[in-house]
Amino acid sequence: MKKTDDTIGLTSLLVMGNHWCSLTVLFVFGTPEQCPSVVSLLSESYNPHVRFGAAMALGIACAGTGLKEAIGLLEPMTNDPVNYVRQGALIASAMVTVQQNENTCPKVAHFRTMYAKVISDKHEDVMAKFGAIVAQGIIDAGGRNMTISLQSKMGHTNLEAVVGMLVFTQFWFWYPLSHFLCLSFKPTCLIGLNEDLKMPILEFKSNAKPSHYAYPPPLEDKKEKAKEKVETAVLSITAKQKKKEAEKKEKEEKMDKDDEKEKEKADDKKEKKEEERKEEKMEETPTEKKEKEPEPTFQILTNPARVMKQQLKVVNMPEGSRYKPIKEVSSGGIILLKNCNPDEKEEIIEPVATGGPKAEEEEEPEPPEPFEWTED
Repeated sequence: MKKTDDTIGLTSLLVMGNHWCSLTVLFVFGTPEQCPSVVSLLSESYNPHVRFGAAMALGIACAGTGLKEAIGLLEPMTNDPVNYVRQGALIASAMVTVQQNENTCPKVAHFRTMYAKVISDKHEDVMAKFGAIVAQGIIDAGGRNMTISLQSKMGHTNLEAVVGMLVFTQFWFWYPLSHFLCLSFKPTCLIGLNEDLKMPILEFKSNAKPSHYAYPPPLEDKKEKAKEKVETAVLSITAKQKKKEAEKKEKEEKMDKDDEKEKEKADDKKEKKEEERKEEKMEETPTEKKEKEPEPTFQILTNPARVMKQQLKVVNMPEGSRYKPIKEVSSGGIILLKNCNPDEKEEIIEPVATGGPKAEEEEEPEPPEPFEWTED
C-alpha cells in the first residue's frame, strides 16, 4: 500500500472510533460492547496503520467501561513488533481502564506496571515511551477523579468533548494536539447545592462495598538491595602468620574457658527449667486469633463526593435526610436540593482556597532614591 492509502486506512479507523460515541446510521449510540466484535478482525490486519486505528477505535468507543473483550484485543497489541501500534495500544488501554480498580477490572494493575516499565526502560523506543507517558496521564486523570465521557448527563452528544477527542487523535501529525484530550474529561462527582447554590453538610448512601469503587492502590517502589562487599584477596604468607597467632590465643583461652564452662552448665539448667514452665503456661492459655472484620455492604459518602458513573445506580439519599433532591441522584454531577426543615439552621461547607497553603509574602523593599551615574 502507498503512504496515502495508509493514512486513509488509519483515519477511517479513527473516525469509526469517534462515531461509536455519537448517534450514527451504522452503530447504535451507547452500546460500546458491540465495538470489539466489529474491530476484532481489523486488530489482526497485516497493515500496522490499520492495527493502530483499531486500537484507538477500541479506546474511544469503550472509554471508561473496562470491557473484558476490549482489553482482550488490546493486550496482545501492546507487544506488537511495530512501535506506533504499541503506542496506540498503550493509550487505548488507559482509555478503557480509566477509573477502574482490581475489583471492576482485574487487568488494571498489569497495565499500570507495564506503563511504569516502558517509561523507565532506557532501551525502549521513543514512540512506545510517549504512548506509555500519555497512558499514565489518562489513567490517573484529575487525581483519579475524572473519566472520559463524550455524552452529557441526559445522554446527548457533548460536541465539545467529541471535538476534543477528534483533535487528540491527530497527535499522529503534531504531538501538541494531544492536549485537546482534556476537553473529553468529565469529573465523576456528586455535589448537592441548596437554594442559595451553597454546599450544605449532608450524606449520600452508596449501596455497594467500599472496596468496589475505591481508589486503586498506589504502586510500591522496588526496594534496592544492598550491594554485597567483595572480599579482598589474602596472600598465603599473611594467612600462615595469622594461623600461628590464632593457635597461640586458643591455647591461652582454653585454660580460662574450662572454669567458665562449669558455671555456664549450671546456668543453662536453670534457664531450661524456667523455659519449660513458661511453655506450660502458654499451652494452658489458648491463643486468640484475630478474625478479619467483614467489609460493610454499604458506604456513607459526604457532600461533595467522588461517585463513578457505574456507582450512580446504587447511590441514594439515606432515610430521614433533611434534604430531598429535585432530580434523581443517579443523574450525578451537580444536584439541587430541597430543604425539608427550612426553620432549622443550615450547616454550610466553607470554601477553601485552591493551591494549598500559601507562603507569607514579605513587604517589597522601597525603590532607591534618584541618583546621577558617573563613570568614576
